[in-house]
Amino acid sequence: MVEKFGLSEFKRRVIADSFPDFLCLSDALREMQFVQADPIRSPARAQDLMLRQRVAGYVAGELEEMFPDLEVEEGYLFAYGFMTPEVWRDLRWRPHHKLKNLERAVLEAVAELGEVHPRGLDQRFGRKSVENYWGGKSRETKRILEKLHHHGYLRVSRREKGIRVYQVPKDFSGETADPFERYCLLALTTALVFGPTTKRFLVSELRSQNHLLPARGDRLAAVESLVETRKLAEVEVAGVTYLRIRKDWLSVEVPERVRILAPFDPLVRDRERFVQLWGWTYRFEAYVPEAKRERGYYAMPVLWRDEVVGWANAKVENERLKVEFGYAGKRPRVKAYRLLAEVEVESMARFLGLESGAWELTL
Repeated sequence: MVEKFGLSEFKRRVIADSFPDFLCLSDALREMQFVQADPIRSPARAQDLMLRQRVAGYVAGELEEMFPDLEVEEGYLFAYGFMTPEVWRDLRWRPHHKLKNLERAVLEAVAELGEVHPRGLDQRFGRKSVENYWGGKSRETKRILEKLHHHGYLRVSRREKGIRVYQVPKDFSGETADPFERYCLLALTTALVFGPTTKRFLVSELRSQNHLLPARGDRLAAVESLVETRKLAEVEVAGVTYLRIRKDWLSVEVPERVRILAPFDPLVRDRERFVQLWGWTYRFEAYVPEAKRERGYYAMPVLWRDEVVGWANAKVENERLKVEFGYAGKRPRVKAYRLLAEVEVESMARFLGLESGAWELTL
């Protein structure tokens, strides 16, 4: 049975479902299953900005600091991020080509040493550089470590100042699972992360897993099978059909608060849904030439009640957080908006480890 909602009610339900309250980081990661990561720190990394909105008392850098003691892995689902061991195991199978001699030697070195920082291989393999994904230069062994990790031969055991440290998984085997079943499991995880989303968006986001089902028709059939087996439910909103995990909605009540969201927050990543819910187009502009930016290098969407009213640019200078809001339409004029915006900026300052009151806000 297809659920039908008006736009306003659907919007409230999506927002209420997007921000469960977790008391600790381990609970959040177990329930969320995947948190996207990004290296840009403006004023904090994306994973920290997202967890701040969902974990009580969370502070910037906590995930990296606690990583070795958490049941969590790193890998690439629809983007690079942190995930449960179960999701990581679903990702590990890829069509392996035969390892080259140097790749095999690096893998054997990691197994011998137990844990390897990329610089830890310099003495054994030298410091030869090769071109990386972005057209720059990286050490050849570092690129090999990344490749071995991508294909499941290695896992990330911890980080040192943001740099991945690798080890060989204890349970490594060359066994593979049914590609159709594996794709379905990854589609369910992705649907859980985003909440209600369209079939087209779901399949598009999982394009990095196309090796499992190379034919688009098979990928669509996999998603359809999840609907047929009632693992995904259909929701119709103003002529658009969304798919969501079959579970109770958390609430239909949206709290009276202002939230500054990460550019990659699951609530805003689906741009077509964003436009339908809020009537304007958000664009991440960090990789847009400065002269062509409309909102800012790392403009973060601002959610007020059930409306994304605009964006915020934030930076830390001289131990003070400076935040400037911009608007897609008119700025909310009610007194509560200003007060709650100040509460959110104070919360962000404390999350960043700054003194209480060490902030400036331009509305």
